[in-house]
Amino acid sequence: MKKIKILFVAFIATFLSCESVLDKQPLDTVSDAVVWKDINLIDAYLNDLYYRTEFLNNTGQSGFNEGLIAAMGAEARPFGGWQEPYTSSTGIITETGTPGTLDYWKYGNIRDANYFIEQMQTVAEISQEQIDQKISEARFLRAYMYFEMVKRYGGVPILTTVQAIDTPKEELYVSRNTEQEVYDFILAEMDDIIQILPREYASRSTGRPTQWAALALKSRAALYAASIADFGQVQLDGVVGIPNGEAQAYYQIAYDASKAIMTSGYHALYDVESDKAKNFGQLFIDESAANTEVIFAERYDYGLNYGHSLNYLAMPAGFSKEWDSNFNYFYDFVELFEFEDGRSGNSISREELVNNQWSAEELFHSRDPRFRASIFYPESPWQGSTVYFHSGTYNNGELVSSGTLEGGWPAAAPNRNRVRTGFHLRKRLDESHVLPLDGEDDTDYIVFRLGEIYLNLAEAAFYLGKTGEALDALNSIRERAGMPKKDEITEDNFRNERQVELTFEDHRYWDLRRWRIAKEVLDGVRLQGLQYFYHMDTHKYSIVLVNGEHTSRVFQERNYYLPLGISRVSDNPNLVENPGYNE
Repeated sequence: MKKIKILFVAFIATFLSCESVLDKQPLDTVSDAVVWKDINLIDAYLNDLYYRTEFLNNTGQSGFNEGLIAAMGAEARPFGGWQEPYTSSTGIITETGTPGTLDYWKYGNIRDANYFIEQMQTVAEISQEQIDQKISEARFLRAYMYFEMVKRYGGVPILTTVQAIDTPKEELYVSRNTEQEVYDFILAEMDDIIQILPREYASRSTGRPTQWAALALKSRAALYAASIADFGQVQLDGVVGIPNGEAQAYYQIAYDASKAIMTSGYHALYDVESDKAKNFGQLFIDESAANTEVIFAERYDYGLNYGHSLNYLAMPAGFSKEWDSNFNYFYDFVELFEFEDGRSGNSISREELVNNQWSAEELFHSRDPRFRASIFYPESPWQGSTVYFHSGTYNNGELVSSGTLEGGWPAAAPNRNRVRTGFHLRKRLDESHVLPLDGEDDTDYIVFRLGEIYLNLAEAAFYLGKTGEALDALNSIRERAGMPKKDEITEDNFRNERQVELTFEDHRYWDLRRWRIAKEVLDGVRLQGLQYFYHMDTHKYSIVLVNGEHTSRVFQERNYYLPLGISRVSDNPNLVENPGYNE
């Protein structure tokens, strides 16, 4: 008899609560026949699929592996040079395979999703409406996993039925579908389930997909497909690449899906606080009914022993209990944030930067409110105090690096605040968490939100020639952020807007790749940070540019697709490797 292994903690709790203490059946396995007759066990199986889809940072990163996509996209680096996000982002990707948690090959999960969908057809104990709903949720998860794979590898095998152990080898050894076929599969799946998924849930749960979540995945996937067609090239007979002539059709799909969400009335840009920096920060913390910007999120609940450690890792030194200061932003990325008056973020040249003294107001307080909400910088206010980054203070002409000076000014900041890049992650941190502990953070991880959808529409509309609509969407995002409106829409300004709005939300690395500018932006680049020295007489900083990484990055042309790897290709002779990895 087939047994189903229970992985999800909520399932364990449900199962134990309804079993006799004298039952001799193993408590970590359940008879397959039992599962499909019990709505609680069906839900537990589905919950396990949610858990193993691994939405957080898209690769199941947690703890010291978190922030991998931000590191790969040259936004921020982890504190330790031994941490996987650092070694992966500064290493060379070879034919041996995709490094660490950047890899995402979820065919075990795909098989379980297919099995769930097949078995739900046999269930007689619940209504057809419930059956259709749960199948649609499983199809959403399956499509999401295919999206995570196609954006990494291009075409991958599409499997929608369960392969049995005794399946003939010629059927087990599947070939890769084309990249276009995978994107079309995802879009077709969303079209089917949009009509079945609810517009909203009674509890307004953001942890289960609605029609709008399906449209959000459709919007994102279609935009990626359009970019691949527009900027990429077809290779391996279409296993990677999409014909250029298909770009407009995919842009139109992305535009239509985005507009359907924006005009639905179910979701609105978060705009609760009059302080624009505070408003943007609260967007990622507020889980009340007032935050209708969130379309779909991975839910966390510390009370159910399901938490993560972002606050614990990211709190700046001086506000932590153990580990801290883990995510260090590069100055190269800081320069993408414009000033509040509309000046370019790099309007202060680097030569000017290091040859003059600057106040925190001149360099940082006057930047885009999203910068102040996303990144800690010198003299950032936090938890009723101030975050410091300076390496020393000039007092009466003498450089002092220890003790407290006039007015309570610290001669130097805590060590971990000043030894990497001079900037730390603030976005998604909860200011009410004082001295957070490892694993106690239960802030939800937002997978889809309306801000992205506005930017998806702006990009799609631009390439469709709907420049007026593109500009309106762009300016809606800027207005919410407290930034002056743009007079025109350009490729450069909507791409820059996307990077600053969505930083540390796992977009930039994939965006640079789909736009085919990753080699230009990342290859041969050694990203930099700032070192600060405070001057008591002027109340300003002198600044030194420092290397934020130990080596220059490498992004090769072949890295627009990640390798399947020697082991997978060896195991299945029908899997062809991506271009450039067999040379």
